[in-house]
Amino acid sequence: MKTINYSYGAEFNLIDVLAEAMGGSVKGDFIKGDNELYEGTHFVMPFDNRVSALLIDANYKESALLEYRSGVDYFVGMYFHVIKDDINFIQKDESTLVGKQDYNLLIVDSLLDFDYVVDAGVNTYVVCIFIYKSALKEYMDKVPTLKSLSKDVFNVEKNTIISMDRMNIESSILINDFRKIPYDSPLFELYFKGLIYKLIGNYLEQLLTKKFIISKVMGDDVKSIIASKVTLLESIDGVFPGVEFLAKQAFMSPSKYKKLFTKISGLSPGAFFYSNKLVRAKELLETGQYTVSEVSDKLNYANISYLAKRFNSKYGIFPKEYQSLL
Repeated sequence: MKTINYSYGAEFNLIDVLAEAMGGSVKGDFIKGDNELYEGTHFVMPFDNRVSALLIDANYKESALLEYRSGVDYFVGMYFHVIKDDINFIQKDESTLVGKQDYNLLIVDSLLDFDYVVDAGVNTYVVCIFIYKSALKEYMDKVPTLKSLSKDVFNVEKNTIISMDRMNIESSILINDFRKIPYDSPLFELYFKGLIYKLIGNYLEQLLTKKFIISKVMGDDVKSIIASKVTLLESIDGVFPGVEFLAKQAFMSPSKYKKLFTKISGLSPGAFFYSNKLVRAKELLETGQYTVSEVSDKLNYANISYLAKRFNSKYGIFPKEYQSLL
């Protein structure tokens, strides 16, 4: 596995960083690569001295470990992934999947080091926005319902900005429409600039529906929460182990654990567990090997009615109806 190290951020000359790290020929703001590691295109657009954007469209020929390091604390990286295969997002040796079925929007504070592991044969299409916290705060201050929060959100003594989420439908559509524009189009840069502003706007709209949790997060905290998520997913067939048990494993108080889990994952531990239990129920039904009753028993639901109610709430259809469509 090849290791690539990025010194990244809003103020770096990303063209030079990428060309040195990935190889390829530089033409203006484009890097075209076709070597033993990957084939694809990188495009960099600096907006001003506080915002820059990067488009990654690369098919990996061999597995790679991509190490992202900034060493500063004054900007945020926003990563919109449109990929068919999963890649691993790693923070201090603990990994979580990023891809079609899991998270596809990562908001990561520049003070947190992280890695991606990309397997050979995977095509990555990622829109990255590097924005100074001061600039993002200015955007938030223009939204009345967010202005009152922005002071604490961007206080580095109180808060670390990090979120693993799914982009909204509008952002997904915008990116997929943008992908249809050829790289040699004279309007490519104009469309890309418009895309970036729209993605920032869409993210701010998403924030309106989120519960803000102001807290300082260290690298080890992220590692512990990712490890805890793995524990929950491995025990998805059983009953929810409880916040106190999970907090003890993470070496945190229950209140701190629940707060950080919700901040990073966007869901409380219980909501995360039961949401993924329903995903597992859907997968089991799709195999055609189990009845709804058997799925209910296998996943330790209290009864079929409870499973049916929860399934319908999440997917808009009852399990038996869903199974009849397969």
